[in-house]
Amino acid sequence: MRSVSLLAAAVIGASALTAACGQQQAGSAAGGSPGSPAPPSGPPAAAACGSATPTAPPRRTLTLSAGDNGRSFCVRPGIGVLIYLMGTPKLKWAALRSSSAAMVPTANGHLALTVGVTGGYFVAAHPGVAAITSTRSPCAPLATPSGPTTSNPRKCGITQTFKVTVRVAG
Repeated sequence: MRSVSLLAAAVIGASALTAACGQQQAGSAAGGSPGSPAPPSGPPAAAACGSATPTAPPRRTLTLSAGDNGRSFCVRPGIGVLIYLMGTPKLKWAALRSSSAAMVPTANGHLALTVGVTGGYFVAAHPGVAAITSTRSPCAPLATPSGPTTSNPRKCGITQTFKVTVRVAG
């Protein structure tokens, strides 16, 4: 009877360990496929990253959101950066743009988005630095005026800006 209890405990322990190994930490990158090539080993060297945080995302994709606004990341060439910005149907974020060819926009299968969400996928092409940005106006677009036009009487507030800096270390 004791050997059956020990065997059951060993099976349960092995199952728990296997399940825990497959879990990702909240906020970690997701993506890739089981057949995708292995990521470069470890994060880029800290010296190559300057003040940016060396990042080694699992499965070759770093996933970011508005919560990462203002942060700097450092990745190796070949790493993807997937960004989702939540807006509303009337107050959407503009298309995400990269400031340099170090991070190039690339199509992927993850961007069939819910209405109001703006997404972008960029791949680290070669060593360099790129700012990935978007803006969102707090005002909904104006309807076409039906009478004499005057200046816009609405006071909309400050335009929101999203910006992350990505250093691609060679």
